[in-house]
Amino acid sequence: METESETETRIRVNLGGIIHFSTIDWRGKAAIVIFLRRCPFRCIYCQNYNLIETDNYVDMKEIEEAIRDSEDFIDAVVLSGGEPFMQPDAIAAISKYARQRSLYLGVQTNGYYPDAVEALLDADAFDKIFLDIKAPLGTISTCTNTNTRYEELTKVHGVSERVRKTLEILLAKDVDAELITTVFKNIVGAAEVKQIVEELHDMGATCYPYVIQQGRIERIPPDAGLSERNIFSYEELEELASLAYHTAPLKEVRIRTRERGEEVMYKYK
Repeated sequence: METESETETRIRVNLGGIIHFSTIDWRGKAAIVIFLRRCPFRCIYCQNYNLIETDNYVDMKEIEEAIRDSEDFIDAVVLSGGEPFMQPDAIAAISKYARQRSLYLGVQTNGYYPDAVEALLDADAFDKIFLDIKAPLGTISTCTNTNTRYEELTKVHGVSERVRKTLEILLAKDVDAELITTVFKNIVGAAEVKQIVEELHDMGATCYPYVIQQGRIERIPPDAGLSERNIFSYEELEELASLAYHTAPLKEVRIRTRERGEEVMYKYK
């Protein structure tokens, strides 16, 4: 009869790649970052577009070996993508192994799979969620056509409702989380950041750090039609952080740039 460990080893993970040591993916922790392939979104500014339409299945034991090789230098595992919650069995298996090695587990997600998030939360499968809020969620009565804006960015229908549900689950279960918005001029800028923060306030989600992330032109699809003119400068990101902080009493506002990494700009007093 097959043992539980043998069953887990037989799990196949659709692997996109591994960074064995990172200090920027989880503030305050050193982590191994494991990228999982496939994503339901087709964002024009996707930073890992090469992972979303092809497969590379490996045995779980390959992931275990990578974690063992890095464990002397890390205290956490971060799953990124693609979209990790497309592979809930892989998350569960990696989580169990990380727990066995006394490592924390965090997951970066676009929020499209709230049911999978809730199920894995109930199984105590991870310690932290990094949730992308790509555009306004459409929860403010004064806003119009906000759902269409999210759909324009992701090419997926009804996505904002799913992201909102994921955020509601995190709030209800008191999960450690960070909320992240990637900005590009003429795509997601000051108006969108202000509206997102207003919505977070209305939802009671100002308890989470809010990260405004500088878009990276060198990492997006070459046919996206974007250029350096679409990139916010460091000074402009400082202005966006100020706007966010003065819009609602966020626990913390950070900016993440290629020049200086991640910095805390404001903390609620």
